[in-house]
Amino acid sequence: MPPVSQNPQPRRVAAVRPTLALLAWFALLALPGLAMAWGSTMDPVFVFYPRNFCSGEQIALEVWDRNEQRWAKHPRHPVIPVDSCQLEDAGVLLNEIRWRCLERGHSDWDEGWSVGVRVFESTVMQRCDVARTGSGFGETEIHVSTPKPGETIADADGNVEIEGSVWIGGLAGAEYDVVIAIDTSSAESSGDDATAEQAPGDPLSAQVRAARRFVNSIRDRLGEVRVGIVSFPGPAASSTTSTGESEELFAHRELPLTGDAAAIEKTLKRMIDRGRAGPMSFSDGLALAVDELYRPPNWPGAARPGARRIVMLSADGRGGFPFGQAAQADRDFRERNVDRARSAAVRGVALHLFALGGISEEPPAFIDEMLANRASSFTRVPSPDLGAFFAERVPMPYLEKLSVHNAVADREIGYLSFTPDGRFAASVPLSPGENHLTVKARTSDGDERESLLVVEFDASAYQDRLLALEAARIRRARSKHLVLEVED
Repeated sequence: MPPVSQNPQPRRVAAVRPTLALLAWFALLALPGLAMAWGSTMDPVFVFYPRNFCSGEQIALEVWDRNEQRWAKHPRHPVIPVDSCQLEDAGVLLNEIRWRCLERGHSDWDEGWSVGVRVFESTVMQRCDVARTGSGFGETEIHVSTPKPGETIADADGNVEIEGSVWIGGLAGAEYDVVIAIDTSSAESSGDDATAEQAPGDPLSAQVRAARRFVNSIRDRLGEVRVGIVSFPGPAASSTTSTGESEELFAHRELPLTGDAAAIEKTLKRMIDRGRAGPMSFSDGLALAVDELYRPPNWPGAARPGARRIVMLSADGRGGFPFGQAAQADRDFRERNVDRARSAAVRGVALHLFALGGISEEPPAFIDEMLANRASSFTRVPSPDLGAFFAERVPMPYLEKLSVHNAVADREIGYLSFTPDGRFAASVPLSPGENHLTVKARTSDGDERESLLVVEFDASAYQDRLLALEAARIRRARSKHLVLEVED
């Protein structure tokens, strides 16, 4: 086995590459029980392999086989793309893993190897995004209320009036009530210190930029989508738990649910002017955000009964709380947040958690317990991406197109109008006899659904009407006479 190097720089083999070493930046994880094929380990990491001087598109990897005392192809990924993130064992990165650029036409696995990957400065140890992505709100469904399947239509105009609604994830239409919970805690309370990784820019400013981007992305849908804002920490406020008990939360209601873009912008600007202050109160921010979606109907900005309910909660991810292993070790913290998240899931809230900055470690295990709603998600946002994640990460599909096609007559009503609550109505021409009508719906996330409706058209009334119209036309034609006037 190669000797363990005391130097953080990678050891080089005799076949030396150019002096510029391939940099691999990684962040330590905590995934207990994960065992790499080349030896059991408790320290898996995400490693970013950049292109640097590689002219090809791939990098070859080998690891030291401790049993056979020889180099062997990487058991999980012997060849990887450049500029990619890969899961590795932190214990082998310095002297039990080797790499080389795979240039076009070069297949010799015995030349040009460099041993070890280098741990680079902490400000760039964030190239690998870590996410637990929810499966969304569910499938699109088309419900036709009239006519009934197999119904006989005897319309004198030769049309059938189709009415129904489109449902997404069990709810009609595409109304969303979204509460954005913003972390305004001071830097000291997030666990920062002089040696900690620092995200470019202030986390509060990054959250406000992200909220603005989100609002801009749904500007045409404001009203159909409403936005509320809470902050944490904040002045103590009274709230009611899922068991009906009253509790004091150190979080603040900044803005009730609204579709007013100007009011949202004014609130965000006020938060920037006020700045960061106070200790982290993640649990209270989560509780208040969920409570905002379940205020009494007469409460200003109360959520709509038929709207999908979403909480976007972001917090500084550079310290041990709320998304680090210190949070996992704190039983009270862990159980309190799991309980609140599960209560929200039972009430139909999709929870989207965002850890801002920090190294690219896997979230603590209790985060998965918090994501009980299938539409919920967790994302660790690398510093380079701060300010852009809300619009990209949170799915809020809506009905984009609706059409009806008659297979017998080979006719299609193109783009049909529908209301924000998902209801639609269309007058569709029929052919005599059996008609196969296909209602097609497409949502903004690309989901396409069809619903087949078969109806019988009794054309006798329609034909009688056509005969009556033709008879009236003939009578008018016979009654016409030509008048000639002679000019002087």
